[in-house]
Amino acid sequence: MPVWMLLVGGLVLVMLVKGGAGRSERRLAKAIAHQQMPMQAADAPAWMPGVWAKGHKRHWLSLVPRWAKVLGLALIAALAGGVWWLWANYQGLFTTAVLAILVASVWLWRRGRANRRHREMVVKPFFAALRKILGDIPDGASYKDWVSIPQHLMGGEDIARRTLRDRLPAALVERMDGWRWVARLALLRERMLRWPRQWSETVHSWRVVTWWTERQARALENAVLAVKLPPEAELGTGEQERVSSLVKRRVPGEWEASWNHREFKVTFKHPPRPPQKVLFGDPEVQDIIDGLPDSQVLLGLGSRNEKIVLDFEDETPHVGLSVGTGGGKSSTLRNIIVQQIRKGAEKFIIIDPKLISLDCLNDIPEVEIYTEIREQWEAVAAFALEMERRYQIKKADKSATFPRWFLVMEEQNDFAEESYQTWVDVKQKGDPARPPVFGQIAKTLFKGRQANMNVISVYQRLTARAAGGTELRDQYGAKILARFSPQAWNSLVATTPRPKSSRHNGRAIVVIGGSERVCQLVFVDEDEARDYALNGRSPVVAPAYVPIAQREAEALPEPVSMVKADVSTPSDHLGSVHGQSMDKTDSNGTNSAVTESDVHGGSDGVVIPLVQPAKQPEAITGNEAAAALLGMTKDAFVQARQRYKKREGQDIPGTFQNGNYPAWYEKDLKRWHAKLPRAGVKEVASK
Repeated sequence: MPVWMLLVGGLVLVMLVKGGAGRSERRLAKAIAHQQMPMQAADAPAWMPGVWAKGHKRHWLSLVPRWAKVLGLALIAALAGGVWWLWANYQGLFTTAVLAILVASVWLWRRGRANRRHREMVVKPFFAALRKILGDIPDGASYKDWVSIPQHLMGGEDIARRTLRDRLPAALVERMDGWRWVARLALLRERMLRWPRQWSETVHSWRVVTWWTERQARALENAVLAVKLPPEAELGTGEQERVSSLVKRRVPGEWEASWNHREFKVTFKHPPRPPQKVLFGDPEVQDIIDGLPDSQVLLGLGSRNEKIVLDFEDETPHVGLSVGTGGGKSSTLRNIIVQQIRKGAEKFIIIDPKLISLDCLNDIPEVEIYTEIREQWEAVAAFALEMERRYQIKKADKSATFPRWFLVMEEQNDFAEESYQTWVDVKQKGDPARPPVFGQIAKTLFKGRQANMNVISVYQRLTARAAGGTELRDQYGAKILARFSPQAWNSLVATTPRPKSSRHNGRAIVVIGGSERVCQLVFVDEDEARDYALNGRSPVVAPAYVPIAQREAEALPEPVSMVKADVSTPSDHLGSVHGQSMDKTDSNGTNSAVTESDVHGGSDGVVIPLVQPAKQPEAITGNEAAAALLGMTKDAFVQARQRYKKREGQDIPGTFQNGNYPAWYEKDLKRWHAKLPRAGVKEVASK
């Protein structure tokens, strides 16, 4: 270090010492003299309640001795010089050390903030409620001596996290959900978070991270919540139930109380964990399924291997799911569907925007899968119409019963966004702003139970835009959540405290009637589900398509057969040689003759020309192939098709289903395309 810097530092230090000499003593003497000055009596004005004169508070630094101040300044100067020297000589190491210190400081600050929030928002309110139940707790008692709640039970700092959505009024939030730009921002956010979430899934699969996650899970499952009891408390049945209820309401999870009356303490522990895996093909699981009534399905097993069932006739007519990647969503849907098929359900209408979620159930007689948006709208409308028909029958006959139908909304958030975008393209002046399909879904949720019409909806997040109204949340009697986010819990369940999501495959939280239970869901693979649903039956083969020209020809009167009427025409005998008919000239001027190999004779010797059967034309499958055939873009073809369906009330004539996609024949498409209105021609529905 240069000598001039040492000289400057020494000079500054001397000036600081000299300037601070005697200052504390002078301030102290001035304060004592001020306190001994006589005060004039005066009344406080009306606008200033309280005391007239307040004593001046002295700063704590004025009481620090002079030598301590000088020592502190010297240490600060030395620290600044040392930092400068490290930066000049070891810049790389110094930068790394500073970053490490900053990271550690942020971690300690967040840890301290989480501790403060846990203390202020969990422990102290719990202790205040406990004092109301146990009135014998002394007045000066501290919560530290009476309550012990581990912090990790409450999800860390998530206990106090409130988003802007939580701070706004509910009416305004519902209106905002209907705004198009809000939905687009939400969709953009989901797309932006897709890669980070996939990366997070990859990180969680690492062995070290898996070990740490399992360690945290064991700590959570072995957690103990302790409450000290005053010796004077009577601890009757009512007080014990109130304390247990307080713990279950304030702390998430299932708890079992253990009362120790000798040590005046009650401890709460989690019950045993559910089984690691529940397989559909297990004989014990099959025995449970076979023993259930027709309206019930086995969802999984609980913490004590008790069965957790859904009853579509009683308290859970409709089911809402929010299951993250790898949580067992597809397996759960397969489990519910195949069980109900074997128990007599007549039809499953599956709305599948993802195209491949439940493709293992294709060609099963009771299952109809729709992947095109307009077909999905029509399927939902048919479902709602069937419900109204059943209510009309039930109005005339109260004792009428109906087979069970299900509407499975797979990925309803994606279905909602596609519905809104399509509706913007096809709606006309006077049409409602929201697609009518949401009103039909809402009507089914409200009225479907008594008509044996049940709905199963899968959400990423239940919003008014996706469901058709926030009030529909209460219509789901059963809610299944696995690997869920805090926002998904708040949107689908909206109760506190919020439990932590488990990373175990198939481990879910089932909420039925406000009661939360941990469940290990039944796992059924695709082949197993298909075999169980078919039960030895053959898959349904799609009916053969009959072209429009053939249908029109079949509708015409049958021509008179000359052979059957034993009538011959002159042309049948114009040939001079047997086996060769009269020469005929084709349209291109060439002569052609029908030889004996091309004809066959009837019983009366009349020559009957043999007509070769026409080859079956190749089907045009999918919107993209149809658009390419007609020289249109896919979007233009879809819009033209949707406008035609809205105008005529039916799809393109000759449309049939080829697997999961619509299909046409070339002649039908070209005939439809030729009749489309051109620019400047007003579209009028055909009569």
